Amino acid sequence: MWCEAEPPKHGGASVNDQTPLDPERARRRLEVAKAWAHVVGRTAYVPMTIDEMTEFLLAQVTVLADALNADMFDPSPAVDVGRALVNNDFTGPESLQCTVEILAAALLLDSDRRDKPGFAERVVGLLSGLATGYASGMRLRTLEQQEHIKQALLKAKREAERRERVANDRFEEVFLGSAIGIALTDMSGRFVQTNPALAHILECEPGDLADRNVSELFPAADVDDVVISYREVTEGITPRIRERRRMLRQDGTYAWVYLVISLLRDDRGVPLYHITMVENLSELQALQNQLGQQSVRDMLTGVANRQHFQSKLDAVLEGAGPDTSITLLHIGIDSFSVINNGLGHLVGDRMLQVVANQLRAIVADHNAVVGRVGGDEFAILIENSEHTPNYQELINEINNWLAEPTFIGESGVAVCASIGVVEHTGRVFGRLDLLRAANSAMRRAKAVGKRQWEIHNVHDDADDRARFAITSGMPGAWECGELDVEYRPIVGLADNRTVALEVMLRWQHAEEGRLIRHYECRDMAESTGMSLTIGPWAFDRACAALAKRPPANVRLLLRLTPLQSSDGNLAAVVNRVVARRGLPAEQIEISLDARAVVADRGEAQSNLQALRDNGVVVGLHEFTGSQTEFAIVEEQEIDSVILAGSVTATRPGPDSVLTKLTGSMIATLSQMGVTVGVVDVPTAQDAAWWHAMGVTLAQGDFAGQPGDLDTQLSEHPAPSGNGA
Repeated sequence: MWCEAEPPKHGGASVNDQTPLDPERARRRLEVAKAWAHVVGRTAYVPMTIDEMTEFLLAQVTVLADALNADMFDPSPAVDVGRALVNNDFTGPESLQCTVEILAAALLLDSDRRDKPGFAERVVGLLSGLATGYASGMRLRTLEQQEHIKQALLKAKREAERRERVANDRFEEVFLGSAIGIALTDMSGRFVQTNPALAHILECEPGDLADRNVSELFPAADVDDVVISYREVTEGITPRIRERRRMLRQDGTYAWVYLVISLLRDDRGVPLYHITMVENLSELQALQNQLGQQSVRDMLTGVANRQHFQSKLDAVLEGAGPDTSITLLHIGIDSFSVINNGLGHLVGDRMLQVVANQLRAIVADHNAVVGRVGGDEFAILIENSEHTPNYQELINEINNWLAEPTFIGESGVAVCASIGVVEHTGRVFGRLDLLRAANSAMRRAKAVGKRQWEIHNVHDDADDRARFAITSGMPGAWECGELDVEYRPIVGLADNRTVALEVMLRWQHAEEGRLIRHYECRDMAESTGMSLTIGPWAFDRACAALAKRPPANVRLLLRLTPLQSSDGNLAAVVNRVVARRGLPAEQIEISLDARAVVADRGEAQSNLQALRDNGVVVGLHEFTGSQTEFAIVEEQEIDSVILAGSVTATRPGPDSVLTKLTGSMIATLSQMGVTVGVVDVPTAQDAAWWHAMGVTLAQGDFAGQPGDLDTQLSEHPAPSGNGA
């Protein structure tokens, strides 16, 4: 079977009808032509039927494919294809892009040379030639159109001398009705005729341009360059000049325009007039100015955005001398989510605008810049002088201003702020160090409460940085196996025998070269949310280790963090691990954080009942003895409680009210059938004191240090009974 294609009816490259094609290749080429016609037909108006378009484009596909497969590669047919596309009006805004995208894929498939060297270069060469021909065709078409306009103007001028009425009608259609400003000037630059569009661009009356010289419409600084441009056209150095310039309006302001300067000659080639076409770019320039403002200004508040604020800080630091002093304030709006959630984001946006305006007003008399560096966070950079107030005065002024209600609708809204302060002299620190220090100070202020401020402290900041650096590396350390599980014995105070092992974390930090113990690991994991990942892993690891040993009458205790206690997936994880490792459920004790349970964070209270339904021992730690905690112990039938550190931190005297209250609390819990324990007990004397108070279980230095499972079970054998 042969695929025969007739020569194109609309010009362009022809098809070699003697080239035999296998049916599959012929079908693919036809599909490419149809797809090409479908896509390009949506990008441009082409005066052909769909069948004519397909036939024409099939011819071009064949020419390109033949050139690609030829023994001697010649990309010139692709140039003809590009020109043919222009000549047949395939000139929409996206026509060339669609053409290249379709042909790139089609040419790669329609060739037997795909595996030969230089094939990709052939494809690129053909597409480049096509684009070159297309661009050349478009350029020629544009030049022809411009030439038509120019000739139409000259013809109109000549016809005006012979047949004034007909010529004027034609001239007005082209000249006066154009949206582009057009000026006809003699060789000295004097206006012969201008159209209304030019007067509109220059915001003057058409008569105001009479008898004026074109050079008068440009700023004095640009006149010499403009004269040179006209001279180059006159002398034939270039046929036309295209350039972007400013023109003077009637009121002295500037209009940004795009000029095209060309020359009209008579029949003998003698220059007669200059034609100046003026396209108004003022709106485009205004848009560019607006975009420029948006690149340095926060769109909502109008103050400097984060990038611009940082560049300002860089500039100050780069020009700083040894005595240059700056103050950097990082301002975080307290509880801003209350406004957004309570009154809506429109009110929240309005309040951000109010805050920005107030901050600008406060530092208006100082060499300062205000920036928005976060959603509800601002920063102020002040270059200090002898008139700059103390930062405490600024902070008080800021919060006093912010405390004044702003009425938005019927709501009088006010805010307060937590502020971090950095005072810096010279160029000791860079921009990133200063911004981070101010942010760190603001975070410490927020941790204290609302409407607080903190000044940057080098030592505290260094400690924070070291802690944050270690914390941020915890996920990687866990992934690399640096984290492990260890166990700390919990003993019965009646006989000092081990009845339970608390599962704890340890981290042999490779870079720090030190061992990070459980409480520090726990706090770091909790601050990053890693506790929800590491907790189940540690629990499963401990259960697996205990299941491999001979049965031992010892419990595994997990004291959960607030985040773990509130996790809605807690009961399912515990149930899954216990079932997989084959341990008796009653050999597992899960102690939830009492603070999370009392606050009913997440699923904390629901987890108590769900864990009990799974059969594990359920407890509370950080127990302080509040009425709410006692109610939860009674309602949820809690098995054990561990007293909070605030209760066990001191040993008051025997007649102390605290001793009596603590003893009464322990006695009440014991009467309810609840096992009472304490942790971090340092000495045997302390353990004996707590035993006398009625506590059943204790953990601490007196009972032994954390270690691996084999060591703990061999050094602290469990009693033969059921334990405490």
